[in-house]
Amino acid sequence: MRRKTILLCIDGLDPDYVEAARTPTLDSVTRAGFFTLGQAVLPTVTNVNNASILTGEFPQAHGIASNYWYDPVTRQGRFIETADYLRRPTALERASKAGLRSALLVTKEKLLHFLGRGAAIAFSAERPPAEAISAVGEPASIYSAEIDYWQLRALRWVLRTFDPDLVYCSTTDYVMHMFGPESPEAISHVERLDALLGEVIEASDGYQMLITADHGMREKSVAIDLVALLSAHGIAATFVPPIKDRYVAHHHNMGGAGYLYLAPERIDEAAGVLRETTGIEAVYTRSEAVERFRLPADRIGDVFVLAAADTVFAEPGTIESSRAPVRLRSHGGLHEARVPIWGYRAEIPVERLRWHLDLVRSLEVPEPEPGSEDRVQK
Repeated sequence: MRRKTILLCIDGLDPDYVEAARTPTLDSVTRAGFFTLGQAVLPTVTNVNNASILTGEFPQAHGIASNYWYDPVTRQGRFIETADYLRRPTALERASKAGLRSALLVTKEKLLHFLGRGAAIAFSAERPPAEAISAVGEPASIYSAEIDYWQLRALRWVLRTFDPDLVYCSTTDYVMHMFGPESPEAISHVERLDALLGEVIEASDGYQMLITADHGMREKSVAIDLVALLSAHGIAATFVPPIKDRYVAHHHNMGGAGYLYLAPERIDEAAGVLRETTGIEAVYTRSEAVERFRLPADRIGDVFVLAAADTVFAEPGTIESSRAPVRLRSHGGLHEARVPIWGYRAEIPVERLRWHLDLVRSLEVPEPEPGSEDRVQK
């Protein structure tokens, strides 16, 4: 890694939000550096894409295909909130093994233990240490716009206090879930983030800054219960929403992608039913999903389903029938895969940036020695 780096992930920053707001800092970053539109990986959910950004790998390599891990043998599941699930080292781990000082700042507590291995400084805005509170103040609720402002002020404090070689900072997408790009609330939020970003840049002389998002965001008006849908055709199924996490106020665990576990002899029949259903945009068997989206075969369902732009998939029993109207903003599918990418003081050829994960690939962080990344893989 040739120079000190800040990698900032603004959670849920669909390009439409940037277009609707006044962003003088990002405009100046574009003029002095670069801006391009890139791709997130599918499913377009937090864990999958934060892992991709920070490892520089696709899910097939790093092993994260969801926010939630499900074992079809025991029929038990767990939230993915520890680094044990990762099959590749993050850039923070690799930097640490190379003798560099790395830092992780995340808004959501769930990402702290998932991504923080190897970081010399690591904390969440949801539960910050006393030292950070003393320097920056008490953070607001995780379900607020203000917690992101605290996060960027904390980033500035970390840069000035600890002078790390590599920093990964991730915000939360609460505002984007609650408000559309043209709303006064969203415009105010993006403009405030832009102003605070300017303060971070002032405090980061000598750093290159790379900025992206983990996924986009879209308005949803229809929910489908895939289990109830298939049950009406006599097909039993288990549904796992990749978006499923503890932060249900954001999205009610309804997203634009889903994994279905089925009896082997019913897979083709189920796929046929799903393909004929309005609101379902695409249906892939396990092998097709692995090949097309570079997903890990042992951590996805027998069928991978993607929703239409206005549709989400609901957990069984959360809507009154197999289809119901809803009003929420969410992500997870193909329609939230477009993300912005900026570089400031960066030495990266913009033409190399097709995916947001290409940012870490471009850093040339040293790989760990053979055998040093052995770990338990669930």
